Amino acid sequence: MKKIVLISTFAFVIFSVSWAQEYANFNLTGEHQGIGFFTNTALSDFTWQASGTLAQEVQILDDEVFDDGNEFENIFGQADNAENLRLQIIPNGSGTAGQAILSKARLTISFDQITPNEGWGFCVVDIDVENCLFSAIDEYDNEVSAEDINDWLIELFDTDTYEDGINLPKWDASHAALLGSDTPEDYVIYNNIVIGGLDDSEAAAAFFMPNMRLKSLIIDYESLQENYSTSYHFYIASLQSSVIIEKSKPSIAIYPNPASTYINIKLPYISASQFSQKQFIIYNPCGKIVSQINFIEDHLIVDIAHLRDGVYYTKTIIGENHFVQKLIIL
Repeated sequence: MKKIVLISTFAFVIFSVSWAQEYANFNLTGEHQGIGFFTNTALSDFTWQASGTLAQEVQILDDEVFDDGNEFENIFGQADNAENLRLQIIPNGSGTAGQAILSKARLTISFDQITPNEGWGFCVVDIDVENCLFSAIDEYDNEVSAEDINDWLIELFDTDTYEDGINLPKWDASHAALLGSDTPEDYVIYNNIVIGGLDDSEAAAAFFMPNMRLKSLIIDYESLQENYSTSYHFYIASLQSSVIIEKSKPSIAIYPNPASTYINIKLPYISASQFSQKQFIIYNPCGKIVSQINFIEDHLIVDIAHLRDGVYYTKTIIGENHFVQKLIIL
């Protein structure tokens, strides 16, 4: 049974809240390395470095369009004109089952400050028959487990389904690894792969949203191709929550506390005589609206049984007044 707890730290303050999406900008400052930055403070700036059997300098591109309405685009906006890193490594050459994979690269993202545990995500695109192994270091300098990284995975998707069907990568939850969509089922034993002779896919991709505070993110990229250079694209994006304190006013009452299937919304005295129409909105941690109700009365009952466990934000609009409160659904 789900319960809901009201966090009332800001109970007597009115906020004006706006949600926005933002992709990172990348700068190349040295051989295979550079900096990434955001114009807001929702996610800290970072340095990035690539190493390994790279076929050429890391490229910074901004010409990819996601065409199928995937969740990464829905949350963070269209990738067109958004910068991404493209890493390309040399072919592996002929291989046999059990032979170590020799052609590989590592991309390390080191954040200037510890990341928040919500409100940002990253995406890798153009996974053919490569293998991408994900790892991370948390705020306590511990390596994040594959099980935890598995919880970050939001969606496997294809960025250009109009081409020749749907191409999705395979996700190996036991190793937190992506394998290209055309890797045969009997080849997907991690690091024990028959190399060569496999077709490539079009634009298989995966979208992740970390739910813990991190110091760094690492992608180990391994080529399973024998004849030509392979590559992938890396995007990172953040949600901006801009909160402006306006002035003190009575708060919205949300009860019972805890609740299991519904919540009551009781409006302050200012609403009855001054405003005939009100709006109540619930946002998930990514800033996406999950419930939106227009109403007239000063008492509203809202069904929350369909919401998953986690942190949510409510915004009640009464005329020009915006009341924001934080909720945790357990």
